[in-house]
Amino acid sequence: MNPTHHPASNTIKMQLLAVPEPVTSGREVQLSFKPVSDSAPGTAVPLALRHEAAFHLIVLDASLSWFRHLHPELQPDGSYRIAVTFPYGGSYLLYADYQPEGFSPIVDKIVLEVGGAVGTPPEAAGEQLTAVTGALTARIEPDAPLQTGAATLLPISILREGSRLSAADITPYLGAVAHVILIHKTDRDFLHIHPEPGVKIPVIGHTQFDKPGIYRMWVQFNVDGVLHTADFTLDVKEGNHAAAPLAHQGHHHHG
Repeated sequence: MNPTHHPASNTIKMQLLAVPEPVTSGREVQLSFKPVSDSAPGTAVPLALRHEAAFHLIVLDASLSWFRHLHPELQPDGSYRIAVTFPYGGSYLLYADYQPEGFSPIVDKIVLEVGGAVGTPPEAAGEQLTAVTGALTARIEPDAPLQTGAATLLPISILREGSRLSAADITPYLGAVAHVILIHKTDRDFLHIHPEPGVKIPVIGHTQFDKPGIYRMWVQFNVDGVLHTADFTLDVKEGNHAAAPLAHQGHHHHG
């Protein structure tokens, strides 16, 4: 029997503890987090293991150009710690994706200001459905226009020297064929999708877009022992049909 998962977003949150020194770009800093409950703010809440890690930390710059998917390590006091080097100064978005034991998964969004010269990374201009990572090319090949209000498939093909790879060519990463993260460019809503392997397409994501607009998307997958991160930009239009039931969606949370 599966345990009952209770909503926890109003009572449990991931707290970024005071860092031991000012956070400055170009210099490694140790970030410490603690999942705490409103009822016992001094006590760390135990987390369940999800996709081979208890705590998935997504770090992005304000332009949604610089991306890291990290896994802070558990400390004896129940906190989690990770070393990060930020490339330039400015605001960064930290998405803490975790599941307290006995509760539903949570995504908390934390804004961190980093000192140092502010960077000007190139921002994606318009829809981009093809990405090159190493010697591989990844492509999103939707079979219909991307719209709100309907179950949406995101088939992702991966090519090497013009030949399509199959799901058998991909080594599972954190217990899944790939990891897909989507963030709405304007309001920063977060969707973490764990897709399925396909028969003709190696990676198939399932989701539903609640609102139109530009989304940034990152797909992480392992080929021949090398972790690849492919990034895309999606332009989702307003649909004119009612929302349909969505199956095999994976984790879909708003931060």
